[in-house]
Amino acid sequence: MKWISFFALVFLGLCSVAEEKETALPPDAPTIVAAPTDSNSTKVLEAADDSRTPTALEPDIDQDTPVSHEEISGDMGLTGSRPWRAPDFSQQPQAMGYSEQLFTVPAGLEKNFQFWLDIYTKYTTDQGVLHDSENIDLIYEALDFSAITVRNDLDNFQKERLRTKMVKNAKKRIIERLKKLAKIKDPIDLPLEEQLIWDYMKKVDEKNKFIEATHKSRLRFQLGQRDRIIQGIFFSGRYLEDFEKIFKDTGIPIELTRLPFVESSYNVLARSKVGASGLWQIMPKTGRPYGMINAWIDKRNHPIEATKLAGKLLKFNFDLLQSWPLAITGYNHGPHGVLRLTRFQKTREIADLALNVNSRKRLGFASRNFYVSFLAVLEAEKKAPFYFGAVKWSKPLGAYDIKLESRLPFAKLLSWFDGDQHKLQIFNPHISALGRKVGQTLPKKAVISIPLTKRDQAESEIILNLSRRSSN
Repeated sequence: MKWISFFALVFLGLCSVAEEKETALPPDAPTIVAAPTDSNSTKVLEAADDSRTPTALEPDIDQDTPVSHEEISGDMGLTGSRPWRAPDFSQQPQAMGYSEQLFTVPAGLEKNFQFWLDIYTKYTTDQGVLHDSENIDLIYEALDFSAITVRNDLDNFQKERLRTKMVKNAKKRIIERLKKLAKIKDPIDLPLEEQLIWDYMKKVDEKNKFIEATHKSRLRFQLGQRDRIIQGIFFSGRYLEDFEKIFKDTGIPIELTRLPFVESSYNVLARSKVGASGLWQIMPKTGRPYGMINAWIDKRNHPIEATKLAGKLLKFNFDLLQSWPLAITGYNHGPHGVLRLTRFQKTREIADLALNVNSRKRLGFASRNFYVSFLAVLEAEKKAPFYFGAVKWSKPLGAYDIKLESRLPFAKLLSWFDGDQHKLQIFNPHISALGRKVGQTLPKKAVISIPLTKRDQAESEIILNLSRRSSN
């Protein structure tokens, strides 16, 4: 879906630091023209493009997406790879509210969709875009951090600071341009980058539109995700087949198993600053009523248990809202909050809620873009060879689950992983930091996962441990 609107052509700058050279643009990048430099970049490359941005945070200057990402946890060498399988979403007649046209882009949200698709498929985590959070296809500049990434004389903290400085300086440049344009009466002889902004703003019906666009809630940075989606596709191979079966049994569309690409990039050790956890980024207050959390075990991080709960939550959302676009938005925003908005705005269309000036502010940037970002990642994964070239799935972990009939010393579990704490955590992301301490004992009825190759050893040692306890 390479939909590009003439009116979406916007100014795109590609900044590099430390070296007097041009860095690589994403695939299908537009023609580049030279532009002035600033104190932190040796060259700024600017162009017209129709780029867009990824996932969900409130539009505040202090809540921009990070300027870097840690590598997805999972250890690609742990399992080896296998051929990627194109998704098959056919034959779902029993799925609630399902039709073959269900997950199409709603009219009016095409630009939002394309924005996210470009973030997921064009821009890597060494690149990002500065854009207007209200007019999402207005991209002021694209930044490239590659020259920072390759520097061996810097540690990660120093690299992070340089990236942050680049973003702050780019925002200052953009604000200066917008303030200048606010005073212009005649756009003749404007530089190209300012002319492009001026031309875009002609269609924006807003009082003091150039000044409003300088507000911290409007000027937003978004990091690219292309390489993380490729990694996520690999790690999804460990889980998707099981997830699809769970959702089929729950009676909901199996396309929804792709939501973890948006939530966590299929990072099994994903943890958010606000407390959301696991592949499905479930909040503590959501997991506790289902008995998911205690001091030793957090089932929000168990891929299968969390997927079962996510299926229940999505099913509840649909029962309440009777619309999958609204139900998916409710997964991010809260279903009752979405229901109140539909009643207040007297509409059940997600596009109406996302575009209406009142409801979109109530939703916030994250929630009003959550559904279209899901559609974009659905498109990217469905046509992965087109967007990414050859992709692979991970082989299954080869895990065997055991429900403990009595307490088990953590040291014993660790011995079945030959003392490899990281491997144990990938197999058992649901065991808490407290539970993973040597000297701790895992409680009765806890579920542990061990390598299939250790099944016989583990079962015999568990039986021996039970017999010793009974004899005592």
